[in-house]
Amino acid sequence: MPISSAFAESNRSQTDRLRRLVDRLTPAMLAVRLPNGWTVAGALGHIAFWDRQRLCLMRRWAAGEIGPGGYDGEVFNAALQPLLELIPPERVAAAAVQTAEEVDAFLLELSTEVVEAALARPDPPNLDRGSHRGYHLDQVEKALAEAGYS
Repeated sequence: MPISSAFAESNRSQTDRLRRLVDRLTPAMLAVRLPNGWTVAGALGHIAFWDRQRLCLMRRWAAGEIGPGGYDGEVFNAALQPLLELIPPERVAAAAVQTAEEVDAFLLELSTEVVEAALARPDPPNLDRGSHRGYHLDQVEKALAEAGYS
């Protein structure tokens, strides 16, 4: 397997968790605000964006289009978050699941060489997408519980 079995299991389990959460969300639940000011829908859009970014990045690396330099994730977040709030919440939630499934499948297809080259970079991508999803799903589930949704 090109990525570690631990990454593959983390990705799979958190995608399943994401799918279960999205399946039960109502419009009111999607509008719940997290402590950082984001809505549940915005947090799901954040997950979708970063999974999509990793998918695009790894596709470029797999195609041999590796470029120098890195990126600043916090700049991306600051620029992107207000725009995510403009997308209909149900579409953002669906995009989070679709993108998680796509990046999980793609990472399982990558060659060991591509994964090793990506992880050897000074700015290696987080291929354990499940850890990123899990962090934000914890925030979302806590905020929903505190808002009276269980």
